[in-house]
Amino acid sequence: MNSKQTLFILVFLLLSNHGFTQKYFNKEVKAVIKIDQTSEFVTFSATVENLTLSDLSLRYEFTVYKTDTNGNTSNSRQENRFFLKGSDKKVLSSVDINSNLKEKIIILLLVYPISNDEKQGAIGKDRIVVTGNENGVGLNIELSKEREAELKAENNSEDQDMVSNDGVFLEGLVIQKTLTKSGRDFYRYFYSEYYNRQIKTTKNIVIQEVPGQRRSTRISVKIDGQIVRQFFSRPKKEFLKEMAITGLQRSLRYLQQLEKQKETLKRY
Repeated sequence: MNSKQTLFILVFLLLSNHGFTQKYFNKEVKAVIKIDQTSEFVTFSATVENLTLSDLSLRYEFTVYKTDTNGNTSNSRQENRFFLKGSDKKVLSSVDINSNLKEKIIILLLVYPISNDEKQGAIGKDRIVVTGNENGVGLNIELSKEREAELKAENNSEDQDMVSNDGVFLEGLVIQKTLTKSGRDFYRYFYSEYYNRQIKTTKNIVIQEVPGQRRSTRISVKIDGQIVRQFFSRPKKEFLKEMAITGLQRSLRYLQQLEKQKETLKRY
């Protein structure tokens, strides 16, 4: 048995042993390998999103399987436990791959609930196959069939929302309407969390600050004019950071509700 066959069997057994039934994946916890390309490297980031309102204790395995030009195989794995609040999203780990790749690489992300059941399978999964181009420049990236179907459905449903009159594709922005240093600091902390969690939406999120009681101001986080989080400001760094995290979690929950409503309308 050659090395390529060995790698195939290893991956097949891994998927089989963990009870891989497509309909159970990414229903409560959504695992996605994000792709970010620069001139020299492509970064593959393991991300996870809690689609429920409940806090979850989880663990992940982020594995890279390599097959070189001689058919020799190897693999490396990053794994850890983590805690994910309801409706929250997190970047777990990442790996950089040179754009001049000559090997074949399979990247596999699995997310499991913390359980005493040894047979407990993964509840979140994503898989990507990466190969080098024949001319030695650039990469061929093959997504899983489930991911391809999901992206196609997303593109079809978002076409109306994302395309402006001149045909330019638009993504949502985080808009700042603040009055004080505390408001600007909150916006900065909120946007940092938004960016680091690689959130993608067609909706604008507005951070608005208005005069409040006495010397304080009132800060609101709004989506489509709907207030998802509101509080009276305090000029304390830790307080503003905590409010930014809470505000983003509420925003994610609201965006997830909008997606569920859209899916319900599609069915009927």
